[in-house]
Amino acid sequence: MVPEIYLFGLYPSDTVVWSWQYRSLDGEVDPVTAGGLLLSDPDLDGDGWFDIDGIIGRRNGVRISGLFPAGEGIPGNVNPDDGVPYTGDNQVRQAGLADDPQLTTSGLQFALTDGSYSNVFHASFLSPPTDLDFHSVSPFPDGPISPNSEPAVSFSAEIIATVV
Repeated sequence: MVPEIYLFGLYPSDTVVWSWQYRSLDGEVDPVTAGGLLLSDPDLDGDGWFDIDGIIGRRNGVRISGLFPAGEGIPGNVNPDDGVPYTGDNQVRQAGLADDPQLTTSGLQFALTDGSYSNVFHASFLSPPTDLDFHSVSPFPDGPISPNSEPAVSFSAEIIATVV
C-alpha cells in the first residue's frame, strides 16, 4: 500500500511522489547515474501515463534545476538530418510487464545547474528496445556528437507516496 503523507503546503494536494533512478548500461564507456524524486498528477491519461509536474535530483552529482517544458526539445536534441527537434512529453507510468517501458519515446527532460540538459527516453525503435539518456552540453551541437552523449541506461521509477 502506498502511504499518504501531509506536507502542509509544500506540494499541491493530490500529488503522486515517485522515487526514480537510472544508470548507464556500460559504466566504463560513459558512466551515468541519476536519481531523485518525481512529482506527478494523480490522474492517468487514457494510455496509462502520469504527467510529471516536478523533479528533484542529481545526474552525475550535478543538481537538477527543473523540468524542461513538455512539447519542446532540449538544446542539441535535434535530428541532424532534417533539423527537427526531438520533443519530450514528461510522462511516466508504473512498472508492469517486462516489455512495458516506464518512459515514452519522447521521454522525461530536465535542466541541470551546470547549464546542461538531459532527455531520458525509451528507444522503442532500436532492436532490442532500450532506454537512452541524451545529454546535451554547450555549445549544443545537433545530435549525439561530442560534447553531447547518448548512452543506453536502465531507468526505473516507483510510487512511494501520495500527498493529501
